[in-house]
Amino acid sequence: MSTLAWSPILVQTIEVQALGFVLRKLQLNRHRETEVAEHRHSWAQLILYLSGEGLQRVGRRRRIARSGDLFVIPAGTPHGFALRGHSRPLCLVLDYEMARAARPRAGYRRIPPAALNELHALLARVPAKGRLTLGDYATILAVVARLLGPASAGPAAAPAPGLYARVRDLLRSPAPLDRVARNAGYHPDHLTRKLKREAGLGLRALRDRLRLESAQAALRAAPSVSEAAGRAGFEDPNYFARWFRRQTGQTPRAWRAGLPA
Repeated sequence: MSTLAWSPILVQTIEVQALGFVLRKLQLNRHRETEVAEHRHSWAQLILYLSGEGLQRVGRRRRIARSGDLFVIPAGTPHGFALRGHSRPLCLVLDYEMARAARPRAGYRRIPPAALNELHALLARVPAKGRLTLGDYATILAVVARLLGPASAGPAAAPAPGLYARVRDLLRSPAPLDRVARNAGYHPDHLTRKLKREAGLGLRALRDRLRLESAQAALRAAPSVSEAAGRAGFEDPNYFARWFRRQTGQTPRAWRAGLPA
């Protein structure tokens, strides 16, 4: 039996059907230092590069792929992968089928950083394996919606500017979440439901997204991971490394290594 060219980090084999769309599998893969030979499937695939760099082949086209690059691969389309650079890619792969009239064409687009951060936060909530709960299905469908929906190229719609701006500013402080909610004029559960309904993220997930944006900015600018942790408001670099990995699936050092030169 041949060795896989990737290391599965998250694998959920599922079947979700709605309006002619069938989701078969959601997988998070870390590529190994080997090529993926050209192959094809009887189902369609979405491949989103979350970090690292590689050469993605789809049909006759070749493209250097980096964080935020999304490839749509229709059923029966030959595709493969070759390593490029020194950072092995981390990829989100969705296997799916669609009704004949809605079958996708081969395509490519960029996912902007804010939307990519939202996807990282959502994926961190999906169990790596085992039985899914109803809440897990909701999270997986939110991932699919951001990749396939008409607004998938941009971040989710924000709540009303006044509320969103007030909550965003309050979340930048170290205050407990219940105090943040009270200062915004809501009970914590009520505010979380309102934010989820209007923005797709609850209060805690929104704080994590803002902290992740701050951490990534610090990692781009600081000379070391330890200093980046301090700039992002983390006193313990080890805790920062564990938290960052939960959010993104990789360590701060690996994330920095995947940044374009």
